Amino acid sequence: MSSKRKADDVTPKNPSKKRKIDEMIDSLLLEVENKNVAYLKYFVEQDQTGNFPLSEQWRLVFIPALSDTTISDQIFHILKKKYPGIELLKKNDNTKNPDNLILPCKADTEQLIEVLELVGAACVFYGNGSDRKYGWSCWYKATNLRGGNAILKTTLFQSEIQKLAMRKKLEFQTVQQLEGLLRQRRTHWSTQAIFTCLRISKKCDCYPNRFIVYNLFKSALQGWGGRNFPRPRAFALSLHLFELFGETEFLDTLVENEKNLEDVPQSTLTEFFNTLRDPQRIQELATVLTFDRLMTSLVFSFVYQVKVHKHARNDQIKIKDYTIKSKADKLEEISQLILVILKLLVSIPITKTQRRQLKNKLALYINIYELKRVSQKPNLLLRVCTSHQGTPNEFKLIKLLLKAGADPNAVDQQRCSPLHLLAKSEHLSSHSWSNTSYSTRAENFTAIVRVIFDGRFHQDQVNLSGQSALECLKPLSSYPDAELSRLVGNFSQGVRPLSCIAAKEVRRNQLPCECLPVMLKSMVLQH
Repeated sequence: MSSKRKADDVTPKNPSKKRKIDEMIDSLLLEVENKNVAYLKYFVEQDQTGNFPLSEQWRLVFIPALSDTTISDQIFHILKKKYPGIELLKKNDNTKNPDNLILPCKADTEQLIEVLELVGAACVFYGNGSDRKYGWSCWYKATNLRGGNAILKTTLFQSEIQKLAMRKKLEFQTVQQLEGLLRQRRTHWSTQAIFTCLRISKKCDCYPNRFIVYNLFKSALQGWGGRNFPRPRAFALSLHLFELFGETEFLDTLVENEKNLEDVPQSTLTEFFNTLRDPQRIQELATVLTFDRLMTSLVFSFVYQVKVHKHARNDQIKIKDYTIKSKADKLEEISQLILVILKLLVSIPITKTQRRQLKNKLALYINIYELKRVSQKPNLLLRVCTSHQGTPNEFKLIKLLLKAGADPNAVDQQRCSPLHLLAKSEHLSSHSWSNTSYSTRAENFTAIVRVIFDGRFHQDQVNLSGQSALECLKPLSSYPDAELSRLVGNFSQGVRPLSCIAAKEVRRNQLPCECLPVMLKSMVLQH
């Protein structure tokens, strides 16, 4: 839309159509102007600012009564940092006058332009048909002021992911391009409103902010499946929001004040999960599923999960017709998404440097979240082993998690460790052991067992049935890879810690252990 050719494309070439658009614009501007004059007269009659003169009406910018009562406050918050002299006058509950922004006496033309543009964006986001027309008229006035005073808009740099999210569109620059917007759908108006908010927020050093992330999600991403959005664009929109959320205090604020924002970070994560969760349609994302983009989403998921665990509420909050998920549901959904992203990462070709980068990020997450959290929920390793199907990529992921420091002694509700689960899966596949194609799976499984034995594996830990993981490996005596039996035999003959021997004897002889410290008591119960 920024080029001359595109500007010409949206201008009717038929003179009669051009006249109709001109008449519509004139009618629209006249209607808005009449409203403004009426509001201004009411405003002066109320004498709310100490005899505000009609000759200075340009200093007054009205904000219609939009759907959200905090809209004017959010606009004011963005502008206040750069323009401390600006004032916000809230409407009186006993009257019908709207909110309005009052510019200081020494306000320049550029300040008026940016106030008009931001109010116009708010009307597009939140208003009905009449309010949106008022918003369009604000943009029209601002664009004419820019042209008349040679004040150019700042061209925002867009990353490749942002270009995809915004369909490679640019913010309108001319009156002709703005007139063309009248013939387009509301989604095109919303895209322009997003550009306006991004530009002004950056200029006012108030970026990112709640106003931007909420409206970007609401107008561009929410319910993308039902709106026939291409998956690559929904994927890109999610990543763009992840970038806006960041890892700083802004994300902390969103997590801590979820009830004031309809929990947009979690909703964004949910929509991102929806773009990835269907394996049958993952090929649609082939052009955008790069290592760097997946890593961006993985790192955000790591950071966000830690913040949710630290700050989020445990109960569910009902806001109008929207329910914020409980803390437990959020953590579960984030864990599922992390697992999906990791499976995608191990399935695409990556370099040694990228593999090392992935391992380091994973190790950091495991150390600060999985190994230190109070809640003893299943770790990522246990989740992979629970749904294990024996594919090469699953073995890659299991090895990656073990190398990154995942706890091989984590247990599920049946007190089964990852090795318990893997051994059971291999035994259930015994009917396929004679197939020559099974040899690759057997080699992968043996390699995983070797890594587990070389780590912090606790061999005497038993499940609720009283079986240790080594006992679960006994039925695999005729396993296709003979190396497995040698590994198990050598490991069984190794030296056991004295603490394990003592705990096992206490358990076997049912000696009283109620008075033992919690950690020791837990160790006895594991044997």
